[in-house]
Amino acid sequence: MATAIEVQTKAFNSLREYMSFLDERGLLHRIDVPVSKDEEVGAICREVFDRDGPALLFNKVGNHTTPLFVGGVATRERYSLALGVEPTIQAIAAKWASAYKNPIKYQEAARNEAPCKEVVIDNPDLYADPFPVPKWHHLDAGPELATLHGVITMDPETGWINVGNYRGQIFDSKRFGCYLVSIPVRHAKLHWDKWKAMGKPMPVCVVLGMDPYLHLTSVSAVPYGIDEYDIAGGLRGSATQVVKAELSDLLVPAQAEIVIEGYMPTDKLWPEEAPFGEFPGYMGQMVKNCHYIEVHKVTHRKTPIFQGTYEGRPPSESTTVRSMGRSAALWEHLRRAGLAGIKDVSVTPAGCAGFHANVSITKSYHGHVRDVMFHVWGHPNLFCKHVTVVDDDIDPWNPFMVEWAIATRVQACRDVITLGGAKSIDVDPSQVGSRRGESDLLGIDATKPLEEYARDGSEYPAGTDPLPETMEKVRKRWKEYGFKD
Repeated sequence: MATAIEVQTKAFNSLREYMSFLDERGLLHRIDVPVSKDEEVGAICREVFDRDGPALLFNKVGNHTTPLFVGGVATRERYSLALGVEPTIQAIAAKWASAYKNPIKYQEAARNEAPCKEVVIDNPDLYADPFPVPKWHHLDAGPELATLHGVITMDPETGWINVGNYRGQIFDSKRFGCYLVSIPVRHAKLHWDKWKAMGKPMPVCVVLGMDPYLHLTSVSAVPYGIDEYDIAGGLRGSATQVVKAELSDLLVPAQAEIVIEGYMPTDKLWPEEAPFGEFPGYMGQMVKNCHYIEVHKVTHRKTPIFQGTYEGRPPSESTTVRSMGRSAALWEHLRRAGLAGIKDVSVTPAGCAGFHANVSITKSYHGHVRDVMFHVWGHPNLFCKHVTVVDDDIDPWNPFMVEWAIATRVQACRDVITLGGAKSIDVDPSQVGSRRGESDLLGIDATKPLEEYARDGSEYPAGTDPLPETMEKVRKRWKEYGFKD
């Protein structure tokens, strides 16, 4: 791993800069032998993700000459390298908090200075180069173009630009899906509703091969009305360079590898989309009447790199990206709500980076825990159905410690609450098809039951851990004891 000083001084303006950085550190693996884009690519990714392996560059995918890049931020190490911080949750969370507090407004670049405009294709074919699009899972309905990408849309009333991430199955050479679920509400869907009210198709750009900061923000539940470009600038430490699209007033990343331009009809939908192997680790059900994009133009670099990722059960690149970013977004949501005492937040990786959230707090008033639970459930763009609130001595990222808190501080009738019929997401396999989009909610108060002890006239037992200063002395002498780092 790079040293702390090297990590802290490096920022990336493009996917290529980041890939070179990984390559220099032995974190990028090239696969130069031919591989099938259907199923074989996905199987390789599954094995590498399970082993916490390196990022992958497939140089010969089917009959395509365009390489495929996968796994750039699939581990915490690479995620933290992208952000330029140490590989700790505390450092990652601090970086996100700084970006939310200090966003940097995007800057528009000249067209002749934008690498994404080097090649312009007026009659694109989604089955040709530069699109080595895999069929990632054997039961997928077709090749999935959009897995790790940015869908660029604009509010026609305010000009607010959104960079989102919505799966996209190729239907034919000119059209592919854009799965805009309405629960929880997706910002692009709100834009589409406004374009529909105006009786006009919605301009859309789909960007493949963005810098790592844009990838991280596109899946991180950035609050409504805030440009992901600006939060990405805050993460990078400098403004995101954008350029005007060919067909509309949309702004696209100037350093992107590939930009697909088109329109999303507002007067018709595609009859069937999916199944697709989704992030919970199960096949997402077929969707009737799906939004889709009609492709009119493609621009790209002279020798582009196609980027995608293998979805499926954790661990995966998708899980890492969403878990870190959504934890930061949820923490920001709780902060903006004015909740006191929030110490740390984990939208857990094993909970598919969405279904489970652990929150540690310094409990300060009666009802504090339930206030936290209801604000977590109330986040407009997340779908956490299970919330566990722990004391500030528990690391919410450590499942062992969270389970210990539940085992030693919880009485079910007192500390567990359930609610029925709340919003959820359509790909949650715990619900039958007719009830997709809703869920029961479960909250566990795993904080110390101090009020119960007070009513009983006793004190909660003291812990057994050594004093912090004793542990610090021991750690400093670790090598003297004969242990390795």
